[in-house]
Amino acid sequence: MRPAVFAIASGALALLAASSSTPALTPAEPATPAWKAWQQHQTLQQESLFNGLHWRSIGPTVQGGRVLDVASIPGQPYGFYVAYATGGVWKTLNNGVTFTPLSDQLPVTVTGAIAVDPLLPRRLWIGSGESNASRSSYGGMGVFVSDDEGASFRHVGLSDVDRIARIVVHPKDSNRVCVAATGRLYSDGGRRGVFCTQDAGGNWTQTLIGSGRTGAIDLVMDPKNPRLVYAAMWEHARSAWNFTESGAGSGIYKSSDGGNSWTRLDGGFPQGAHVGRIGLTIAASDPKVLYASVDNWQELPAAEQDLGDRPLSARRLKSMSKDEFLAQDPDEIEAFIRGNDLDTELDAKTLIARIRSDELKVQDLVDALNDAEAALFNTDIRGLEIYRSNDAGATWRRTHEHPLSEVTYTYGYYFGQIRVAPDNPQRIYVLGVPVVVSEDGGASFKGMNQHDVHVDHHAWWIDPQNARRMINGNDGGVDISYDGGATWLKLDRQPVGQFYTVNVDMAEPYNVYGGLQDNGTLKGSSRTNWERGEDWSMIGGGDGMHVAIDPRDNTVYTGYQFGYYNRKGPDGGGQVRPREKLKEPALRYNWNTPVVLSSHNQDVVYFAANKLFRSFDKGVSWSAISGDLTTSRQRGDVPFATITSISESSRQFGLIWAGTDDGNVWVTSGGGNDWRNVSARLPDHWVSRVVASSHALKRAYVSFNNYRNDDASAMLYVSDDLGSSWRSISSNLPAEAINVVREDPLSADVLYVGTDRGVYVSLDRGAHWQTFGSGLPKVPVHDLVIHPRDREIVAGTHGRSVWIADVLPVQELSAAVRDKALHVFPIDPMTADRGWRSRPSRWFDESGDLPVRTISYWSSAEGSGTLSVLDKDKNVVKELGFQAKRGINTLDWDLSVDQARALAAELAASGTPASDTDSSPTTPSFDDQTTRPAAGSSAEDPSASAARTPYAESVRLGHRLLLVPGKYTVQMRLAGAVSEAGFELKAPEPYKPRAPAKPKLRGRDD
Repeated sequence: MRPAVFAIASGALALLAASSSTPALTPAEPATPAWKAWQQHQTLQQESLFNGLHWRSIGPTVQGGRVLDVASIPGQPYGFYVAYATGGVWKTLNNGVTFTPLSDQLPVTVTGAIAVDPLLPRRLWIGSGESNASRSSYGGMGVFVSDDEGASFRHVGLSDVDRIARIVVHPKDSNRVCVAATGRLYSDGGRRGVFCTQDAGGNWTQTLIGSGRTGAIDLVMDPKNPRLVYAAMWEHARSAWNFTESGAGSGIYKSSDGGNSWTRLDGGFPQGAHVGRIGLTIAASDPKVLYASVDNWQELPAAEQDLGDRPLSARRLKSMSKDEFLAQDPDEIEAFIRGNDLDTELDAKTLIARIRSDELKVQDLVDALNDAEAALFNTDIRGLEIYRSNDAGATWRRTHEHPLSEVTYTYGYYFGQIRVAPDNPQRIYVLGVPVVVSEDGGASFKGMNQHDVHVDHHAWWIDPQNARRMINGNDGGVDISYDGGATWLKLDRQPVGQFYTVNVDMAEPYNVYGGLQDNGTLKGSSRTNWERGEDWSMIGGGDGMHVAIDPRDNTVYTGYQFGYYNRKGPDGGGQVRPREKLKEPALRYNWNTPVVLSSHNQDVVYFAANKLFRSFDKGVSWSAISGDLTTSRQRGDVPFATITSISESSRQFGLIWAGTDDGNVWVTSGGGNDWRNVSARLPDHWVSRVVASSHALKRAYVSFNNYRNDDASAMLYVSDDLGSSWRSISSNLPAEAINVVREDPLSADVLYVGTDRGVYVSLDRGAHWQTFGSGLPKVPVHDLVIHPRDREIVAGTHGRSVWIADVLPVQELSAAVRDKALHVFPIDPMTADRGWRSRPSRWFDESGDLPVRTISYWSSAEGSGTLSVLDKDKNVVKELGFQAKRGINTLDWDLSVDQARALAAELAASGTPASDTDSSPTTPSFDDQTTRPAAGSSAEDPSASAARTPYAESVRLGHRLLLVPGKYTVQMRLAGAVSEAGFELKAPEPYKPRAPAKPKLRGRDD
């Protein structure tokens, strides 16, 4: 294979604001579906009319994001790389003070593994695709290599292995590299296993083949004898409704020839269907010592099961008799009811009576506790186990006698990382929800978890020269310790949040709200500048999901996974969650449960389980307004057959659409009295979004996402007759799964979609699509919202936090405008700041405090033009050139004026010769726009004349020469065409009196 080469711009600021144009590349395997989709994306990008619109990141950074791998840069004691699951690879050369993103112009930001060549420390390997088998772990596009610390990259193949878990580079031969490929998550087959190259990625050989759903999850190389390589294979099978976390294909393999051939190891290591994910580490100080962490799904013997520390628990109930239950302390029964979120009408007294009368059985309580959230923790499996070999893998023994409970629970598939100190083969670190450490080779463990370090740990690097210096990568970002883990420094300087949803309020400026993967729900200003240290605040915990805001009083509804929601507002708030009655079939809540307020009356709340519920009192009480809207009978250990999207028409109360994860679309026009399933002619896939049109009563849009079948097809449909018929509007969209569709609130013809690679826009209701804006990394976009007042689009990305772009030019881009050669869109007014009138600092960078006004314009063709700023008397005070491209363009003006033009305009406005500067008429100043007597008048102090000639005064005092408050005309000329728009610079607010106002005297002052 011939590697493909393409360049990447360096510098954090340059990358975050980079143009959408990506250097052309020739992929090593262009025929694979992912690369075909990328080529189509590039074509749309090159042809788009909207590249001139720029996305801006508003953070947040405070939460960090899921880190998959960390690699140091040899020879640079303060340099290392951090790989985020969907946020790309970032580099720091100053020990984490600042980071630079390296993956922003790659075709994919999803990362599974990174490695640095020990012989060529400027060479960085990136394996794309995340091997953690979670709900939102995405596949990749193979392996990329940089020979200049990330300034440029080569694509070197393995596009079809989908997910890469580990990369190891031969310590003495840079050409020899091996990769552990996990393969596809949701489907059988495909290439998976261990792949090795002898020519730095030019060609790959699969040396350890995984079949069915068995792939390679870890790989380690003996640092003293690189011919010895160990691989962990993992059999697992995920579907939308179930996860089989283990299988007989899981096991450890050894190669004695550098990875060319392999032998499966036994010697006491677990074998069989219960063996789940395996993590490997090798002791650098004694390479014969190996450790393996195992996610063991064998059921614990009854004698070893932990029944909990309360007399009433889910496990104790399984074997509890009626009499034993009735003998419990009523206070414990009440705590049990509340702790397990049972029906709110139930209390201890009522439950005791119902059990005593046999109206309820103890088994009814057991059945009611089969909840998705509880199932994550209530486990009777062996779970995490640690095995050790002292003879290079020939024999193994479990290091501990008792189960290591409450480390990985039932989701060992999400962890599987183990490390050994480079200077002590007895000290090992095991990663899970907590980190546990052993100083005696795994015989005993203790926790090492600081309160300010995020849980869910995925990466752990130990400095080979100083074992007390460690880097921890977790779901909350990256932390560094210099004292062996006693204390940690948080290094979150990167906007890498994994948002599921976003929403906005009507404050000025408006706030953005959003739920994030394992980082709660956050709120931040739409004007946040994260690069200056501004950040968001947390308003909810857990895995943040949907957010609904009541515009009347800013009451906020937030929640976390599986439908646990709360309301917070002036009334104090409370829980928001419908519950089934005991003995009724359990409700099923999606991981990301929809909650929607009616636009007609915000006291009305809709809540989606497998039935749709409605509340008329802000979620205090509930009524089901549908039966079960799902049809699938598939059941497993993942909640399925749930409602995933709901939308009420803004044109008619009670006209409601609902979509489900099992492919059903429903509509009712009578508030739930007349549901119709309208899915007959639609794909039988997960409904990612259904949206009722705000422009046409009977119109709705629906998108499907088949990610959970490893299918990236773009599926988008519209109905204009309440679902009686549908037509596809995915037309020229690339094969990128669609997560969200939004209709523009002002223009019925404009649609937006967020896919697993970015945002697209259509001007003709889906007949044709174009990429939207520039600067947004190629990251999954999970949600979009258009602010109805400020005319901005907000994108919640799953990996790069929140981005905002201006959609006013899109909304104004009518057919009549497109027929023009040149058109300037409305320009927002601005308020001046007194601080602008100052001399530039000799020592400080003040650029972040200076004004910028963005001017958007349409050009029907490329060309060079001139922009002029005219004052109220049509005098030009500023002129600058611009280079237009076909489509919407933007030009940033710093409000500077041309000195000669500004002074001339100031004098011309007086109607006097230029030599008579004292005869200048009244001119608005920053402090006062009232009319004053002409200069030289006996009614005025001569020193006041400078206030009426602010440009001359600024020149005299060495100030920046910026526009003074007033009304102006911005005129653009291009190839004979002329277009104008008004612009107003408002004066600052008047100074407020410093002294308290004197009280009014009755009879005189009133």
